[in-house]
Amino acid sequence: MTKSGDYADLIALFQEFREFLKPKVVDGVPDYTSSSMEEKYRELKIYQQRLAAIDPTGWPVARQVDYQVVRAEMNGVDFDHRILRPWARDPGFYNIIDGMYPRLIVHYTRMLSDWPLSAPRLPLPDKEIPEFRMKLQAIPRLFEQAKENLTEGSGELATIAIRVKEKEISFLEGLISGLTQHHPRLVQDATQALAAVKDFREWLRQNKSKMKAPAGIGRDNYNWWLRNVQLIPYTWDECLTIIQSEYNRAVSFLKLEEHKNRKLPPFKITSSEEENLKRQKEAAEQLFEFLRQEEVISVPSFLKPLPPHHYPRTWGISAYLNPDDYDFFEQCCDREPMTQITHTFFGHYYTRGRTIWYQDGDTRPIRGVIRLFDMHEARSEALSFWVEEMLLQLGMLDNRPRAKEITYIWMIFRTARALVDLKMHSNEYSLQEGIQKFVQMLPYPWAAEDSDSVWWDIEETLRAPGHVTFYVIGKNMIWQLLKDRAFQLKEKFTLRRFMDDFMGGGIIPISLTRWEMTGLEDDIKKLW
Repeated sequence: MTKSGDYADLIALFQEFREFLKPKVVDGVPDYTSSSMEEKYRELKIYQQRLAAIDPTGWPVARQVDYQVVRAEMNGVDFDHRILRPWARDPGFYNIIDGMYPRLIVHYTRMLSDWPLSAPRLPLPDKEIPEFRMKLQAIPRLFEQAKENLTEGSGELATIAIRVKEKEISFLEGLISGLTQHHPRLVQDATQALAAVKDFREWLRQNKSKMKAPAGIGRDNYNWWLRNVQLIPYTWDECLTIIQSEYNRAVSFLKLEEHKNRKLPPFKITSSEEENLKRQKEAAEQLFEFLRQEEVISVPSFLKPLPPHHYPRTWGISAYLNPDDYDFFEQCCDREPMTQITHTFFGHYYTRGRTIWYQDGDTRPIRGVIRLFDMHEARSEALSFWVEEMLLQLGMLDNRPRAKEITYIWMIFRTARALVDLKMHSNEYSLQEGIQKFVQMLPYPWAAEDSDSVWWDIEETLRAPGHVTFYVIGKNMIWQLLKDRAFQLKEKFTLRRFMDDFMGGGIIPISLTRWEMTGLEDDIKKLW
């Protein structure tokens, strides 16, 4: 194959590669049959050969970074076919609703497909009815294909899928009620779709015991995933050491903070939706004011907090009559919303294309698009987790009594589930053991074993290896990068410059951001 050193060839290959990833659709159903997936894998090898024929030697570091981003995404597809194989292993892969556990859709065959249903706003515009009907009609065929495809099924992943199917059933039952009022001609198609979901749920119940594959991918595969897809220069064992240390630190800091606050009044739970939203609005406004006044990052003058309906959730509103029924998120956010406001607004809303602060308007052909295989989330979740403690250390919580306690409780939650992630994927913990260990490591009984907050994270980590681990490891990588940049710039270092440069790199693995910002190649050399 002819060698090339032209950056334009990399861009063209990347754009062609992204088109190749879109699944073939047959009669309205994405084709995940074994023959189709085998053909995709053969084609992938050709793309990888073409990438290897492009020599980035001598390119500026920024362009070499782009090359490594493309390489990592191709490695992700390779891993999907060799190890994860969700179309054959994971019954939850056949998820019909867009927005139902959306972060779990990390596999390329779903990430770039417009297949899943979106919760519609009824009545539908006339022009949208044909496509919506087509998707409803395709659902029975999708599940018939799934029964044939799931030849390597994991019983634990089937257990998770059954729980998700319950939510899909509730969704479709509500949809049928709405269609009966607004679009009665679609009711029959929706009813048949509902019957197909129920049938697949029963099929999973009957066949789960025959699905013998482990849900965990094993340490060796986990290490390959870290190094070659996520571009994280640590092993499973090193991650375990880092995360255990972070867990110990979080528990200790919580106890110290509780001791310091032992004479303060207890937390006050909100008593109405109005009070809940008022607290969140005030926290968001304080966050923006702090970022500007303390010169944490360059904040455009026109940028404002999003309106209340964009807040993380109206935490606790559905449970006001009985606060004892609050789940973990409600327990934390109703006591003190600032930690999650910081996590969500700073870490997510402004790093995932929701405003023009960091990503909208990024026209770079490779960096300006969403990353696949959790690379996007790995970077944004690491940032979100990091800014929680960074702003605590800067003093943003000093005038909010007991707020630091909630930040430390969140730290415990996130490090505990990361430890469970590692142990489930090394197959030291079963699904049920992982759930039990997770709950036991929390400082207060705010998350029951059957709660959504626990199941959400357990499902997420089993289906997307490392997702919750990346919060903690990525956070530590940002601390390392800040230290490196401070030593390089010495008296010229400023936090705002650091944050602006970090954000300006785009949504890429943190190891690549470090390479680009510092020129240091030690981590990069570990990865090739």
